[in-house]
Amino acid sequence: MFFLSQLEHKLRLPPHKLDTPLEEAIIDELQTIFLDKVILKLGLCISIYDIKSIDGGFVFPNDGAPTYTVRLF
Repeated sequence: MFFLSQLEHKLRLPPHKLDTPLEEAIIDELQTIFLDKVILKLGLCISIYDIKSIDGGFVFPNDGAPTYTVRLF
């Protein structure tokens, strides 16, 4: 049995991934974080189905990477 869950995650995108298209770089980073991992009270994450929104892109002081708020299924 599978469940589709909606998550919100603050994602720091490493500077070396800024040369790829934004959505592709974010999906790649999210797959690194979530795929084949057990998420508390949800279960095993087997796929990133869709990205609902990408907000932000803020660079915080003393950090060279943008941080995005990503809502995903």
